[in-house]
Amino acid sequence: MLALLCVLVAAATLNIVHGCSEFLLNTTSDQVVSARTMDFNVDLHTLVEIIPRNTLVQEPPVRGCPDCLDYAWRTKLGFVAFNSYGYNSASDGLNEKGLSAACLYLVGTVYPTLNVTDISHRPIVSSMITYILGNFETVDDVKRGLNSVQLTADIQDDSSDADNNDASNTDPLHVSVHDAAGQSIVIEFLNGTVHIYDNPNGVLTNQPPLHDQLALLAAHDKKQGTTDVAFPGGYDAVQRFQRLSLLNRHANAHFLRNTSYSVATPDQAAVAAALHILDTVIIPTAHVPIFNIGGMPSAYEASPFATQYTVVRDHKNLRVFFRSTENQVLKSIDLTKIDFGNPANRKALPVEAGEWHVDVTAAVLDSTLHSADMPPRSVVEGLLQGKIVTQANAVMPESGKVDSFWTGVAVGATGAAIAFFVLSARKRQPEYTPLV
Repeated sequence: MLALLCVLVAAATLNIVHGCSEFLLNTTSDQVVSARTMDFNVDLHTLVEIIPRNTLVQEPPVRGCPDCLDYAWRTKLGFVAFNSYGYNSASDGLNEKGLSAACLYLVGTVYPTLNVTDISHRPIVSSMITYILGNFETVDDVKRGLNSVQLTADIQDDSSDADNNDASNTDPLHVSVHDAAGQSIVIEFLNGTVHIYDNPNGVLTNQPPLHDQLALLAAHDKKQGTTDVAFPGGYDAVQRFQRLSLLNRHANAHFLRNTSYSVATPDQAAVAAALHILDTVIIPTAHVPIFNIGGMPSAYEASPFATQYTVVRDHKNLRVFFRSTENQVLKSIDLTKIDFGNPANRKALPVEAGEWHVDVTAAVLDSTLHSADMPPRSVVEGLLQGKIVTQANAVMPESGKVDSFWTGVAVGATGAAIAFFVLSARKRQPEYTPLV
C-alpha cells in the first residue's frame, strides 16, 4: 500500500500541464466504439485529414539521433487522422479497417536506444500513430508488425534554442490501439524497453504507467466494494482513469424503456453512451492549474490547460465523430464514403470547423405540432380524486364542449392518476438507480 501511495503522489505532482483520456466502450451490443479527449496547454492547430492509400510519409527527425538516416514509406491503408501543427504526423485516427491509434502523454517515458547500424533491417519510425494506422488492420497485426521497426518519438519542440541532439526533450508518449473486433493494447516505453500490454479494461490516461494505474484501481475497488457509488471527482490522470473505468463498467445501463428519449438506433446509442462517459473527464477551459514552487508562480500560470477536442470512433460502421472546445456541435466523417485509392482525396479541415450551433427556427415555424391546453384546475383535481364521472357531467353542460373531448379527458386523466401512483410507489426501485 505504501508503494501505491508513492506512485499516486508522484503522478499528482507530474500531471500538471499535459493530459488526455481514452477508452473503449464496454458494451454487450455488437457495437465497437472508442473515444478520447485531447488535453494540452499549447495550441496543437489540429487538422482532421484524409490520408489515402499509397501516400508517401517522410519520417520526422529524431531528437538525439543526428546519425539517423532519412526514411520514407507509403501507406497501405487509408485513414482519417488528427494531425498536429499542420504536419502529416497523427496524434489520433481511424483507418479503413476499423483500427484506431492514439497517443497520450506519459511522464517517465524512456525510449529505446536506437541502433543506427540496423536501420536497413529495422528502420526507425518516429511517427508512431501514422505508421500504425497506415499499415495494420488488427491489434494482432500491430503486435507482430512493430517488431520490424525501431520506435521512438519525433521532434515536437521546434524552438530555435532547442537542443535537437538531446533525446530528453522528446515528448514522452504511450499509445492506445483498438480494432474492429474490440481488442485493445497499450504500448509503453519504460526504462528503454518497448512494452505491449493487452488492455481488457480499455481505459488509458497518463502517468503512472498502465500497470500502476490498474493497481491503484484495484485498491480503490477493494476499499469501496463493488457498488461503485464513490467516484473520484478531480482531473488528474489517476482520478480520470478511475472515473472512466468505474463508469465504463455500467455502459450497458439503459434509460427507462419505451420513453421518448430512448429510441436511438444501436450505433447512435453507443456513440451517445461514449460521449456521456467522456464528458465526465473533459477539462473545462476555466480549469487553469497553477503550480507554485517556493511561492513563485509557475510558467504555466497563464496557460489554460483544457480539452482542445474530443473524438469518438465507430470501429464497425467506420465513422469518426469530433467536436472542439468552443464548437460543441458533433461532426462526423464517414470512411465508407471516401475513395482511399484516389490520391486527390488528400484533404483536411481544422478540427474547430463548421457551424457552432444549429438554428431550428424555420423548422419550428413549419411544424404542425403543439401542446394541448389544460382543462380547468377544478376538473383536474376532481379527476385525480376519483370523481371523474360526476365532475365531467357537471362541467360538460357549462362548457359546451363536445362529448368526445370529455371522454378523452376522463380516460387520459385516469391514466395519469394511475401512472402517478405507480411511479410514486416505485420511485426507489433499483432500475431507477442503475449505478447502485
